Amino acid sequence: MKAVVMAGAILIAIAGTSGAETVYRYKHGPSTMCGIHGADSGDFLRHVRAQGSLHQAPASERFDLFVSDDGLTQWVFTKPSEKAYPAVTCRRFDKDQQGNWIANRELRCETDSPVCDRLADEFQKLDEQLRRSLANGK
Repeated sequence: MKAVVMAGAILIAIAGTSGAETVYRYKHGPSTMCGIHGADSGDFLRHVRAQGSLHQAPASERFDLFVSDDGLTQWVFTKPSEKAYPAVTCRRFDKDQQGNWIANRELRCETDSPVCDRLADEFQKLDEQLRRSLANGK
């Protein structure tokens, strides 16, 4: 089955924010996201659950969420009831050389491309909302 891997570096700076760039890549088989290697979304879920530094947060009807102890890494897995199942995304926060926050998101979606594109758009909008919120000091 074709897997879609999206990697985007989204700048979330409090001042001097620049635009976001999203890069799509189509890929088969194993990949590495946020430092974890997996064969598919299910394999990533097994590895994330086994990580001592990642803990499951309260789930929604659509997603299972895992957050690192420091809060800087987040993993989100679609539930079987979602059209974009199976899919996984990882977002990692870091600071650039100027001290601005940067969020790097990677997305792996293993279903039809239009469904995956809609999921990627949804996460991109959430990242943009976060960027605006931080830029406005909220």
